[in-house]
Amino acid sequence: MSLKRWQSPIALLVVFVLTHAGYVAVNRRSATISEERDENGNIVAVTEYVKGRVLSVVQSVPTGETNVVELFDVELLGGSFKGERALFRNYLHPQGFPMLNVNAGVGDVILCRVGGSVGEVRILSARNLVQDYSRDGFIVALLGILIAVVIIVGRGTGIRAAVTMVLNGVILYYVMLPMIHRGFDPVWTIVLTCALISVQSRLIVAGFGRKTYAAILGTIGGVLIAGVVVLFAQSELRFTGIERANAVDIIESQSASYLDFAGLLIAGMLIGLLGIANDAAIEVASAMEEVSSANPGLGIPRLIEAGMNVGTDILGTMVNTVIFVYFGLRLLVVLAVVGTDVIPATGMEILSLGAIASEIVRIIAGTIGLVVTIPLTAAISGGFHALARRRAVA
Repeated sequence: MSLKRWQSPIALLVVFVLTHAGYVAVNRRSATISEERDENGNIVAVTEYVKGRVLSVVQSVPTGETNVVELFDVELLGGSFKGERALFRNYLHPQGFPMLNVNAGVGDVILCRVGGSVGEVRILSARNLVQDYSRDGFIVALLGILIAVVIIVGRGTGIRAAVTMVLNGVILYYVMLPMIHRGFDPVWTIVLTCALISVQSRLIVAGFGRKTYAAILGTIGGVLIAGVVVLFAQSELRFTGIERANAVDIIESQSASYLDFAGLLIAGMLIGLLGIANDAAIEVASAMEEVSSANPGLGIPRLIEAGMNVGTDILGTMVNTVIFVYFGLRLLVVLAVVGTDVIPATGMEILSLGAIASEIVRIIAGTIGLVVTIPLTAAISGGFHALARRRAVA
């Protein structure tokens, strides 16, 4: 009892320590752009991206009618020049390209491009430029706040949910992405990833039992059926996977010629379904478990019907959630379909664009997968209950 009482404070302390360590680590990270070596192979100069804290704005110099150059005195937080100070140019375009400006002030942490001799940095170099805002540190802190809130509200269950979040991230980063980079088929890689995530998240949060097994199988079944829909749509609509500008940039850079972009497009559609299908499946399976416990004599067909009744209520809200989430993330696409003065085009042209057609297929396939997950989970759960009753009678 005493350990259970202290588990939430201990978990919060662990989250605080790990968040602080992560925040410090990302601020100290650096990425090497180029190196200069001597005849012995030793590094004598380096150019890299690194974080820096603005100590002061030395001066602001207008250049031309619209541009301004600021000189920042910056303390470097990591990399080869950690702890040193240097002057950095920050180019501003208040009227021409305001969205590209870095309007930093004293105390702000910024992303810098710095170059010079190892062990010391030049006071002012053409390579010393302000690159962008530093955003990853804030994201790490925000993620820590999210996990802390989950633990505070959910307590024991919240701790298990936080563990599953971390494990999901590990599976995505250390299993899914390396497999895709090594040339494995993206669709089957995503199916495997979805299965791993579904199994570990359900077992950790809900434990072993019929409802967990039914939810896992129902989720995997819904994802597979959505995959069939997406594969059929891909063959009919001839998606290439390079409809987006960033995919074209990757191809032109020749840095990922081994990637199956059509497969990645399909895989991305499937992984977007995983979370909502998983939620729907466990809610149906849990409801059927509670109904069976309250009324052990209830027939299996009636039990499945009860699960379907709960599932239809879930469906009414989750389908809307799917639509609103996709619309929120793809608002520009929605504007394009409707037609605006900014994006003038006929509906026929817009709906025939690969990038927009793929988004529509994503919504439809995801919704179909969600809808199918509910009766599939109800049927599987009913089968588990029937099997358990036969064993009890025997």
